[in-house]
Amino acid sequence: MDRRLWRDLGFADPEPDLVRFLPMIVVAWADGAIAEGEHERIADRAADLAEPLRQWIEQRLRAPPGPYFRYQVAHLLTFLASVWPCDAGDSHGWQAEAETWADEIISEAGWLRRLFGGVSAERRELNDLRKVLADGEILATDRIWALARGSHASLAPRHMAVLREEAEQCLQALSVTLSGSELSDDGLPEQTAVAALSVAPRDLDLDPARVTELLSRYAHLRENERWIVLAEEIARSGRPLTPRQRQEMSAALVTKLGCAFEEVSFAELAYLEDALAADAHWVSWLPGRVEELHIDRDRVTRAQVPGTFDVPRADVVARVDPKPVQGPPGLGFRVLDIQSKSNEHPGHLRLASPVFLQEPPSREAVDWVSRYLPDICDPCSQLVLDEAAGTWMAEVHSHCPEQPGTVSEPLPPGRALLIPPWVWFRVAGALNVRFFAGKRKASIAP
Repeated sequence: MDRRLWRDLGFADPEPDLVRFLPMIVVAWADGAIAEGEHERIADRAADLAEPLRQWIEQRLRAPPGPYFRYQVAHLLTFLASVWPCDAGDSHGWQAEAETWADEIISEAGWLRRLFGGVSAERRELNDLRKVLADGEILATDRIWALARGSHASLAPRHMAVLREEAEQCLQALSVTLSGSELSDDGLPEQTAVAALSVAPRDLDLDPARVTELLSRYAHLRENERWIVLAEEIARSGRPLTPRQRQEMSAALVTKLGCAFEEVSFAELAYLEDALAADAHWVSWLPGRVEELHIDRDRVTRAQVPGTFDVPRADVVARVDPKPVQGPPGLGFRVLDIQSKSNEHPGHLRLASPVFLQEPPSREAVDWVSRYLPDICDPCSQLVLDEAAGTWMAEVHSHCPEQPGTVSEPLPPGRALLIPPWVWFRVAGALNVRFFAGKRKASIAP
């Protein structure tokens, strides 16, 4: 577990000397920028570190660390608090020193709240979060995340959604649950859940200038994280949930789940789903009432109206097409081809997602993403790529039944289901598909 947590930060082995610096870096980026004085203070503190660690810190100070960084740090520190107790005779140890150093960056004593982030964590009082570290307790979100990163064959991940359509947007409550005996062994319920409540705007384009700015600012990130930044921009473009809407959506999700859930942010839920795809070989996507893409240890399924694609995982062969389908200038569509090798369970499914073919992205590519990425994420419609023409056609779901059909009916030849890029990466990861995603503009790995 310890090595997996450090791996997410770019290290093959634990680096205890770095722990005290992590809160400083997180809070320094909390407002989206690092001031010159903050940079100097952190660099001065790091002067006595080994050269590789100094370089790692300097690289994190030069460019935004990405949407996942605060969660990677929060989960690591929470885990360390439970396995790395304070030294005898020292009631504070590394935790107090980390807090003191973070307080040098921000004057208010709120670093821990800002560090953990997320909607539910923002509501917790600072003293409650301090107690989490001081007593070595693990929050539900950290526990479910930790289980996702382990090899827990008995745990069953599940994705569930509650949607409510409105004229201009769709309200969403998206959840991931884990169930199994290993949860109850640790004193938690046999099923535990986290969920993100958000909105999906309808027929609302992103601002191309804003998309260009975000793509440039986060060009150094891994491709999947870069797309998550744009996904968060889509969520921000809608009207926030009102307290009444939040209460109603939460109650509906609890009823559907059969258990309580802990609310997390969209980015943290995405981070959890990425971990499940990479380490538990699981992915699930629920864009609407009647559309579901699901991959687990046993089966690969696309449930749809009027039919379904359902093949045992052992019978699946998956690969990425060597050349993207050409779209507008500077934009292509990367296609993941999934075929059944069994005559008993025939089937063929192709999943497509946009990819930038040049850096910086062309104006035409930015315009396409600004216009159609929200449509790809719209839970009430589905875009299908015509591979020969490099264009798409829309399948609009309206007044459809709650459950899809059961007859096997894959997509017609020459068609590929357009799915969000971050979901596409999870599917490829869950199927152990390796491919070249393109060179990053500037790596921030050590």
